[in-house]
Amino acid sequence: MAFSCTPRGFSCLSKIHVLFIRPETRGYTRSLHRNPIKILTSEEAKKSSRKPSLVYHDSISDPPDKKEQQRTQKNIRVKHTSLKIPKYGQVDDSTVTTKNPQSAFRSFLSSNPKKKDIINTTAKGPKFGRMTILACGEKLEVDIVTEKLIAERTLSSIIQNVKSTKARQASGKILLEGERLLSDAMHAGVHAEAIFFSNLKLLTTLPLKSHTSTKLYQVNQDKIQLWSDLITSPGIMGVFDVSNLQDSNFYEHIPLTIICDNVRDPGNMGSIIRCAAAVGCKNLITTRDCVDVWDSKVLRAASGAHFRTKLTLNVDWDLIAGNFVTQDDTVLLADPCVQETSTTSHPVGEKNTLGSQLSWLERENSSKSKTVEILANGNVQLRDSSYLDEKNLRIYRNLPLPNFAYDKLNLDAASITLVIGGETHGLSSAAHKLAHDYGGLKVFIPLTNEVNSLNAGVAMGILVYELRRLFLQKKKHTSETQKK
Repeated sequence: MAFSCTPRGFSCLSKIHVLFIRPETRGYTRSLHRNPIKILTSEEAKKSSRKPSLVYHDSISDPPDKKEQQRTQKNIRVKHTSLKIPKYGQVDDSTVTTKNPQSAFRSFLSSNPKKKDIINTTAKGPKFGRMTILACGEKLEVDIVTEKLIAERTLSSIIQNVKSTKARQASGKILLEGERLLSDAMHAGVHAEAIFFSNLKLLTTLPLKSHTSTKLYQVNQDKIQLWSDLITSPGIMGVFDVSNLQDSNFYEHIPLTIICDNVRDPGNMGSIIRCAAAVGCKNLITTRDCVDVWDSKVLRAASGAHFRTKLTLNVDWDLIAGNFVTQDDTVLLADPCVQETSTTSHPVGEKNTLGSQLSWLERENSSKSKTVEILANGNVQLRDSSYLDEKNLRIYRNLPLPNFAYDKLNLDAASITLVIGGETHGLSSAAHKLAHDYGGLKVFIPLTNEVNSLNAGVAMGILVYELRRLFLQKKKHTSETQKK
């Protein structure tokens, strides 16, 4: 008869051999580095699944050689031991005794003591540390959560709600990383819910005096690196609420509205937002085919310009006409791929055919496509379903529009709506229809040396500053006329 160990104690079982795991074998897996090196969202996991997967080896039976290990992931280290591991079914007599199995079991437990808990389970709530720091040149006393386990759990639970696009849109919260972005957002008056940092020196540039409700958590650098989108994290990140951005941060603007159409490159979108804020754009609108403006790459490219200009995001084309564009606006289509050679006219027969189709479309759409909706807050919005009819939109794309070089414009308009297209897909058919409905035109930048197109951000910067010059020139001429 032999003894067997059960969760409740020892019980007598017949014809069953007792097998205790050797202490060296039990502690073998503890030497393996099983800490995660990166945490991916569902969107990032889909992108990474397209890449070739890593090949993992059995660290016991088939240890990889150095060349093969270099071809796998460098951050994963596997320690191979020279200890002989008994095969299944073999029992070491030095470890197991049938006369006194309890003593053997107790000695086994004593040789593998448990690690002490990181926190005191009897303590209520996280541990705060009252510290005096230097923030923006002023001494300030703040409460910092110094308990590592609580801070790390809070970091993982909060950031899961802001990493993916769907979660950001549902919660209205974004993740900012780096001292510069956090400082720009806080100076612009954006509410910071929580800030996670690894070193107290990273808080010196933040205006914490005006953000007393912000919670501060001190976390190890390696934990912040897990959630970072950068190769080397700066060691500080914060969660901000952008659901109710106020227009009080926009000090000066010109009567210019910018519509981003099919801009899908994060770098281009960040450059466009940064340039729009610098020139004083009245409103920047993005359609649903554009990249998410709160993406980490867009935020870094814009360098805090998100909080210095008015943003209207993910607007359908059937809502743009009538709600964001008025009859006093002049619509300009700026396609980075448009060249001066594209001004060739259509044949006369094709012009007549397209003109007859356009007149028929205008008669059909004038009475059937436009509807009025009353929102829950009492506001009224117009909806034009003709901007969603792909069959009819193709006709507008083929209709000719007058083309002008950007330096040949002589506009006398109260306001201008500039539509900028992406480099890959260009302007949509709905953008062409908007230009036809409001008597717009195409504007291009002359190119030489066989250069086919410009970066969307570069083209946008050239055009908006030329428009700004025209507005300021008109304003100066009007003021001089009134003085006379």
